[in-house]
Amino acid sequence: MDDIRNRIRKAMEWLKDNRLFASNRAIAERMGYNPSALSQVITGKANVSERFVKSLCGIYPALRYEWIWKGEGVMIAENPCRRQEAETPIPQMDRFSYILGNMAEIIKSMTELTGPLAGRVERLERKVEEQAREIEALRSMLSENAKAATSRKK
Repeated sequence: MDDIRNRIRKAMEWLKDNRLFASNRAIAERMGYNPSALSQVITGKANVSERFVKSLCGIYPALRYEWIWKGEGVMIAENPCRRQEAETPIPQMDRFSYILGNMAEIIKSMTELTGPLAGRVERLERKVEEQAREIEALRSMLSENAKAATSRKK
């Protein structure tokens, strides 16, 4: 199990060295894990699960699952097309277009995430309004009952 932990550490160091992530905390958060849970896996206080390794590979698809989980093959998948693209300089306008394209994808993902939340917020707001009306009706009844009780005492 220590070998897999060493491979996980090596993959995480590679991600940080290549400036894809600034810290273990950033990696953990992107994986959907609490930073302390990630630390426990690395230090051996918690078991390494397939789900954990798949989450790690999911944050950077070129990371090879087989290498981390089984020690087979290479750590980073070599994609000749991407390597060739990286070697040819990208004109400044193309970089801008590339960044805008990435931003559009991020906005689309966030919209897909927030869409259902907006509907839920609307339903909760309606429920709060209904409860506020009910509270007001109960206050009114309480006030009327208090007046009736006061008039009976006289």
